[in-house]
Amino acid sequence: MDYHKVYSYASDELLAPETLCFALFYVGVYKDEAQIRTELTQLKHNLDVELRPYLDHYPWHVRPVEYQLVDDRHCFLYGELEYGENMDDLWVVASLLFRFTSRSENIYLHLYDQDREFLLIEAAQQVPGWLDPDCASNRVWVNSRRVVCVPREYCEGRNLDLEEALAFLQSASYRLEVLSDVTEELVRKKIANYPQEALKHITMESLLVSEQTARKLVGRPAYVAGAAISHFLEPLRLLGLRLGGQRPSRQVTLNIRVNAIVHTDLQKYGETAAGMGEIADRAIQEEEFRENIDEADFEDLLKQHNEITEHDPLQRELLRYNVIDKLVEWEPPEQVEEEEKQRYDEDMVQKVKQFMSRETDWAGAGSESDDDEKAADESESSRIRDYFRQEGVDIDEDDFFEFFCREALQLSKEDMEQLRGADSDDTDGDTGRDGENAAEESPAEDLEVLSNLLAALGSGSSPAATILNNLK
Repeated sequence: MDYHKVYSYASDELLAPETLCFALFYVGVYKDEAQIRTELTQLKHNLDVELRPYLDHYPWHVRPVEYQLVDDRHCFLYGELEYGENMDDLWVVASLLFRFTSRSENIYLHLYDQDREFLLIEAAQQVPGWLDPDCASNRVWVNSRRVVCVPREYCEGRNLDLEEALAFLQSASYRLEVLSDVTEELVRKKIANYPQEALKHITMESLLVSEQTARKLVGRPAYVAGAAISHFLEPLRLLGLRLGGQRPSRQVTLNIRVNAIVHTDLQKYGETAAGMGEIADRAIQEEEFRENIDEADFEDLLKQHNEITEHDPLQRELLRYNVIDKLVEWEPPEQVEEEEKQRYDEDMVQKVKQFMSRETDWAGAGSESDDDEKAADESESSRIRDYFRQEGVDIDEDDFFEFFCREALQLSKEDMEQLRGADSDDTDGDTGRDGENAAEESPAEDLEVLSNLLAALGSGSSPAATILNNLK
């Protein structure tokens, strides 16, 4: 965590990806540096209290929010949150800090990420026309739950550096422009919906893990297990994951709280408590955690951990803090992403249609001579590679076929093995004629063979059948 970036924020340097940064200043016109430091020390204590339930019990996707009291050229609170692909984490912290500014009219909060003034992006339709990216840096602040802006005429037409912005806040804060429409839009779309929206996407998973893994996780903050699993699975989402290795003889049930992203990955790759436990074992092993509890206390502490996790300590604490007024129910990802999933399926059908259509056209463009056929084959392969390059797919044919069957057609592991076996049998049969490969079948015949095979593998209502029917 490097607080120095607040001083160079107005420059063109790249900011850390998927990371929320915040700087909280106390602008007291009639207070000296020592008094301002005292105010900020108290504010940090208050922030510690408000964030405590989240630091203890929230399943952060990467790691918890970090912050510190900086006493450098200026005294201020600086913090960062690496939220990864989970935008809920960003808005949990941003909404809490937004509300936190009501503690004093002298608090000025600057929030930004790699997109810089992301609050303006969320309320883009309400932003004044003159406030574009070329002049917005260090102009937009949150004060007393309002989005305020250093006016246009101050250093007109360019970004402000931190010193210029603070000088204006110190001497002319009464001239700040209150962006009421931006504030209302942000509150309506985001601030008012958090943390409840994030709580909808948190659930409990019961994993069958090795005793060693349980010893490493029991007693640690709630986010550790989910973050380790997410980090472990991230590179495997395209490559796939093969489970079924040798497991320890002694396994125990461990309850963990995870966000919807980790839940979906565990259900997809692990399927069962044992499968999900194997993923957790391998993820924790990669992190090289030390065992966290003594053997004599293990059984009691594990039981206590599972009971506490089952009763959702995060929501219990937020109820006690009056942050929420009732328990929030889990909302499965299928309900959240149904429309997106439908659009994905429709897009996949169109892409497959386009690909198969191109394949048919290219296959019919051959020549009678062997040389022409070879040139046509090379041209066809080049066009296929160009097609996948345009679609952002950088994999070979075997990788694509396996990915297509697993992700688009949603074939099970058993179906994939049967498919590989059938392909092997066909290859053996074709190479048995005088030691030479049999003549290549036409694309239409290939599609018919694949249709018949997949029809035998799945029901008429399966994703495979649905996509193939749409291809006809």
